[in-house]
Amino acid sequence: MRKIFFFLLLTSIGYNSCTDTLKEPTGTLEIIFKARYNSGPLVLFQSDSTGQNDPITIMFKKLDFFISDLKGNQDGTLKDFADVGYISMSNSLDSSSSEQGISLLINELPVGSFDRLDMGIGLSDAVNSTTPGSYPSSSPLGLNSNYWPMTDSYILCKMEGDINQSNSTTTGFLYHGGVNGMYQQRSFNHSFDISENATTTIVLYLQAEELFFKTGSEIDMINDSQTHSGQIGSTEYNLAKTAMENLSNSLYIQQ
Repeated sequence: MRKIFFFLLLTSIGYNSCTDTLKEPTGTLEIIFKARYNSGPLVLFQSDSTGQNDPITIMFKKLDFFISDLKGNQDGTLKDFADVGYISMSNSLDSSSSEQGISLLINELPVGSFDRLDMGIGLSDAVNSTTPGSYPSSSPLGLNSNYWPMTDSYILCKMEGDINQSNSTTTGFLYHGGVNGMYQQRSFNHSFDISENATTTIVLYLQAEELFFKTGSEIDMINDSQTHSGQIGSTEYNLAKTAMENLSNSLYIQQ
């Protein structure tokens, strides 16, 4: 399983030689993201039935996105877990790898019981207004490949692949969410404990069919097959925002 460590944006506020003896106990949270299509693992470059008249099949080639502002609710108080991470399903090239998922480890969290996990999908407008040069290359925010210089924005999500229609026409789809105003926030009601010197695991499923075909939030992949977000309020912008909303709503925590 590929493991990714969160980059925490921390600021030093001083040093005391006694801090080592006063450290509170901490534990680790592991969040595993697994992409699924209907009831099975999502495999990139593999065609799956859509259950629609058109398109009749879909093939995912890329499914990447930022997450941010992770927090846990403890006795009515939100505890900061991590600032930003980047989820890439690029290793989901067979059922076994897809089922293993992408593991993110968040270390040195306060111990205790929590009843909710909060998470942003994408980046807040404030963070989205920064640039990769402000961060080290070890941070997903420091990678130029995740940034659009022409729009001064990060690429918040990348959904790419092919669709096949009933007339045997194969066309590509590309939904890149970016620019301000697309940040989504999710709260997952889920009880979990962080224990001292131990790792707690939470599994989040991404139901990929819901990105485009969920009733009430469908995307017309034949007539609206591409977007790079465009200007705020434009048709292209609204399409990208819908894709971001669908991405957020397609995440489910394993109970």
